Amino acid sequence: MDKKTIGTNAGIIWNLLYNGQKWNCKKLMEDSGLSEREVLMAIGWLAREDKIEFETCPDGSECYYLIINYF
Repeated sequence: MDKKTIGTNAGIIWNLLYNGQKWNCKKLMEDSGLSEREVLMAIGWLAREDKIEFETCPDGSECYYLIINYF
């Protein structure tokens, strides 16, 4: 996998996260059609760009959501 593909996948994940909900990896995989590896690489890309937050969901899984900055 190359950086361009990871960046494209990050865009797919970003668009899913844009609805303001908190998502776990399984739900991101289902709705994006990406593999676990692809989703996790995309999450890493978004984290590196400081566009995503993480927290533990009530079920113990990790949840992801966007950081929305209004200037």
